[in-house]
Amino acid sequence: MLSKLKQYKFDYCDVEKSNNPDNYFKAVHRYKFNVGENNNYLVTVEEYDHNVFVLKFCLENHQDNNDKFNVLINIGHTQARKAILTCIHIGMSIYENNPLASFGFIASPTIDELGKTGFNATKRLVVYKSFVEYFFHPENFTHSYSEEKSSYLLLNKNYEQQEPDAMQKITAMLKLDLLSAVSNSSH
Repeated sequence: MLSKLKQYKFDYCDVEKSNNPDNYFKAVHRYKFNVGENNNYLVTVEEYDHNVFVLKFCLENHQDNNDKFNVLINIGHTQARKAILTCIHIGMSIYENNPLASFGFIASPTIDELGKTGFNATKRLVVYKSFVEYFFHPENFTHSYSEEKSSYLLLNKNYEQQEPDAMQKITAMLKLDLLSAVSNSSH
C-alpha cells in the first residue's frame, strides 16, 4: 500500500543558520507543500551536530499556535498518508545529499491524548513507525524508539561506523531518553 502512494510536490524555502559555531544546533531548513483547499504544510528540519536532522511539520497557518504539533487535522486518510510520505521524501532528499544523515522525530500526542496518555505510545508513533520502517531500511539505519516518550531515532549505520559512540552522543545531545528504547536493526 505505501509503495503505491504518491507524495505531494514540496518546495525548499530557506535555511536559517545558527550564528553560534560552538552550539550543537547548526541550522533550520524550511520546506512547504500543499495538500489542497489552502492546506499548506510547513516542514522544519532542524540540523544538529553528528549529521542529525530532526523533522517537524504542521499546517502553515498553525505555526504560531503553541499546540501546532498536537492539533489533529481532518484531511482524510489518503491525504494524511500522502502528507507523511512527503515528509519522508524530504528526509530522503536530505539523505541523498548527506549520506551520513541520521533522523529523529517526536510523534506528538493529539490534544485528546495529551490529557489521557501524554507522550506515551501515541497514535502518531504507530503510524510514523510503519512509514520509517518501510522507507529507511535496517541495512542502512538502526531504528531506536521510545514508546514512553514517542520519540524515534534513525541512526545512520555509515555514521555509526565512523563514530562508534554515535548513539550515546546523539541521544545526550538531543536529550532523548532512549535507555528504555527499543533498538531493532533486523526489521
